[in-house]
Amino acid sequence: MKELDFILKGKDDFLKYLKLKFTMLHQSNFFYRDFHYGILSFLHEHGHRIDRLKADTVAHALLTEFERNGIAKRIDHQTWTLNYPEFALPRIEKKPV
Repeated sequence: MKELDFILKGKDDFLKYLKLKFTMLHQSNFFYRDFHYGILSFLHEHGHRIDRLKADTVAHALLTEFERNGIAKRIDHQTWTLNYPEFALPRIEKKPV
């Protein structure tokens, strides 16, 4: 499906878009419904007309691909953990007193 291919080609842009919308950080949890609505919003902003049912199909396929590539790890039927080191928060070194 062309919407899935469009997102996979611009995977980094899509993930950055989600990060702005839903505060996605490396090793943080995210929910299916946020991911689903993120896909709807991302595609609409890029001129793709898609309904919720088709976005649901795209979301399932994209999550399957992300799991296969190690970007997402399933916790349960509606929750995943993001494994994307580019979104890690910077380490803050504590200075000794």
